[in-house]
Amino acid sequence: MKIRVLIGLFALSLVFSCKQKSEVEEKATQETSTENVAPAVTSIQLANYSDDNWKNGVGLTFNMLLVDFSEAKFELISKGTQLQLPSGEIVPYIGYEKQDNYIHIMLADKPTAYQAAIEYPNEITIK
Repeated sequence: MKIRVLIGLFALSLVFSCKQKSEVEEKATQETSTENVAPAVTSIQLANYSDDNWKNGVGLTFNMLLVDFSEAKFELISKGTQLQLPSGEIVPYIGYEKQDNYIHIMLADKPTAYQAAIEYPNEITIK
């Protein structure tokens, strides 16, 4: 009789220990799967490019901004309509296009008015 009780207690302890272990493993799997998800890209930086027409990605002679091309950036820009500068100012854009390894963002006004807040390496949020 004592042996049956001991075997029963041993079996119960095995059942409960396996359940606790699987719950721990499940939580660890969930945490790992959420860590592997890439954060959504919502901001960009202008290209670090300067010449006679550009200064740190801001058009001096064009009403444009210059961004290094990537699929994620192009998709983000195509879904938005406004740029939020680090200063909090909102600037609407009227178009965009891929040109070689860059994305041109067309503005209605000259971007030199807010050049210090928008030029590379400032982060610009797309809305």
